Amino acid sequence: MAFDVSGDAYDRFMGRYSRELAPVFADFAEIGLAGTVVDVGCGSGILTEELAGRLGAEQVAAADPSPLVEACAARVPGADVRKGAAEALPWPDDSFDAALAQLVLHFLDDPVAGLVEMGRVVRPGGVVAASSWNFSEMLLVRTFWQAARSVVPAAPSETLEVASLEGFAELGRRAGLEDVEPAPLEVSSRYESFDELWDSFQLGVGPAGDFCASLDPEQRNAVRDKYRRRIGDPEGSFTLGAEAWALRGRVPS
Repeated sequence: MAFDVSGDAYDRFMGRYSRELAPVFADFAEIGLAGTVVDVGCGSGILTEELAGRLGAEQVAAADPSPLVEACAARVPGADVRKGAAEALPWPDDSFDAALAQLVLHFLDDPVAGLVEMGRVVRPGGVVAASSWNFSEMLLVRTFWQAARSVVPAAPSETLEVASLEGFAELGRRAGLEDVEPAPLEVSSRYESFDELWDSFQLGVGPAGDFCASLDPEQRNAVRDKYRRRIGDPEGSFTLGAEAWALRGRVPS
């Protein structure tokens, strides 16, 4: 399982971007200082923690199907953290004022079904919001797969990708949400060295980490060298940018 890893491993790989994205995404989802919210696909709890800081942990719930849910429960004591999939959330209808899914939809076999389920647990008029990487502008993983396919042509893609921001918004409309609005959200992460970046792939997190672990040492070193050249053979610290696509809609009244 690509996410059968520790919370620390996730935080060192993708969590550094999730941490930058969480407040921007929460603002976009119009999460203020009141209301109840569920973090769907919470992972290690980075967004959950941001939401608890705004609303109080007792107003926040979270769910994830992976062992990372334990890290979330430890990170945000007092939140209602449960093991569960986005397509089958363990709460009754109309339980929350909002449901958010950060960096989740692109891992679902049926993203629309996930959004429908999020809408089920949100009260009429409440907010459903989701964000996923625009992988053409997510340099960390885009560059990895480019390097990987130059060594192993049959290497897979990161996930099922949506072609455009408008196509991402259309997922919300297909899920029956009203007043769907899309937006690009820009973030970045700074690395002290290329070794810090490359070491994060060795943690086995997500599809890229999983694939990296499957390579033999010679292949892995070849991918590493090509990756380094593709990002400009950096010496010292450097920054990689990323763009997420977000959608926000309302449950019909």
